[in-house]
Amino acid sequence: MAKEDETPRTNPAEIENLIKQIRGTNLEPGAKEKIERLLRTVLTLVELLHRKNTSIKKLRQMIFGKRTEKHQTKKAEGQEKEGESEKSDDGGPKASGDQDARSERLAGESKDKPKRKGHGRRAASDYSGARIVKCRHERLKIGDDCPSSCGGRLYDLNEPTTLIQFTGQPLITATNYQREALRCAKCQKRYVAPLPEGVVNERYDATCDATIALMRYGGGLPWHRQAGLQAMAGAPLGEATMWERCEATADAAMGIFLSLMRLAAGGEVMHTDDTWVRILSCLKEDKDEKGRATNTTGIVVKAGGRKIALYLSGRRHAGENLAELLTKREKGQAPPSR
Repeated sequence: MAKEDETPRTNPAEIENLIKQIRGTNLEPGAKEKIERLLRTVLTLVELLHRKNTSIKKLRQMIFGKRTEKHQTKKAEGQEKEGESEKSDDGGPKASGDQDARSERLAGESKDKPKRKGHGRRAASDYSGARIVKCRHERLKIGDDCPSSCGGRLYDLNEPTTLIQFTGQPLITATNYQREALRCAKCQKRYVAPLPEGVVNERYDATCDATIALMRYGGGLPWHRQAGLQAMAGAPLGEATMWERCEATADAAMGIFLSLMRLAAGGEVMHTDDTWVRILSCLKEDKDEKGRATNTTGIVVKAGGRKIALYLSGRRHAGENLAELLTKREKGQAPPSR
């Protein structure tokens, strides 16, 4: 048995032998797994301590994690203590009134100064739209012997190393499905290979139409610029074609728009605002006869715990569009608040 002033020593072989003994006991499976993980943690620490480039700071970071935020309160307390030890011009301590003022100023600065939110990087969980590809070892698996011949076994850390890779592509991508075509030499009947499973025999996918509409009306990218980008990327789309696809998208979404209008008409709270907009058809009318201004009215409605945003462009202003929306409100329902 080691003396009290001696440091306990062990070696990997002893710990591996102890793990085998624990596996043969009658303990619960969960308890066996926890004990084995603790013992393998000890093995890892022993291996790191044998390396010359391992410090106590690195071990602490490995076990408890990195500390990325500074403690402003401790810094303020330290400055306050320095202020208490300062002397006045005549050699005596400063007046208690000066110390109180300094403490109040430090406390006010610590409250007004915003706290740091960390290192500023985004977490991997923020990229919800990223495609996940799981990478496995080609020759190693859980339970194998360590390749460094240290006598240990491999186990899963449950903390995969993550690489978020960004790639570029056109706004709209094109896929060329070249279907094999065979023909009978006698009856001349053609046999065309089918499309892959899940591929619909349509030229424009719904995602294509949605992207065109979002980039034009959500991102403000004009037709000619979209067409130029597509041509440079090798997937050209004409301006007239993109307009036709947006019109088809609007026709498909018209039922949803009308349903949202009915829901918004019964909302509890309504907010409206106008902004100027240029409408080409209205500009042509103004050449012959001066007409009213063209506006886009934004109406935000709180209905049933949700918010509905409506955008209406034309000659009408916010008051007229709101009055038109209220005509769809059920009779007897209390007026909305603003």
